[in-house]
Amino acid sequence: DLEGIDEFATDEENLDMYLRVHGKPTAQFMRQIADKTLLVGLGSTVFREAKYTSHEVIIDDAQIAWFERTLEEHPSADGWKIFVFTHAPPIGSGLRVLQHNHVVNGCC
Repeated sequence: DLEGIDEFATDEENLDMYLRVHGKPTAQFMRQIADKTLLVGLGSTVFREAKYTSHEVIIDDAQIAWFERTLEEHPSADGWKIFVFTHAPPIGSGLRVLQHNHVVNGCC
């Protein structure tokens, strides 16, 4: 259970454990995978405090600021390509279903 609903009292405790166990300094990451090509990952930081369901992907303001800086520092005008990954479409993206890949988990 990645959300840690039963294991942790708060989202902060859950996130601290996740980062520590995986040796990550932050929930997000960036790797240059080819010439002028980045792989960027954004991670949800809210589970039990989510408005609708613990399965929402909520990207916090710190990650958004980091992501915006990453885009500014690697402009497409200079030939940069950036692939962005999250576990599911982030809240606010407007995407509710990815064609042919909709997982129904009973709380969506």
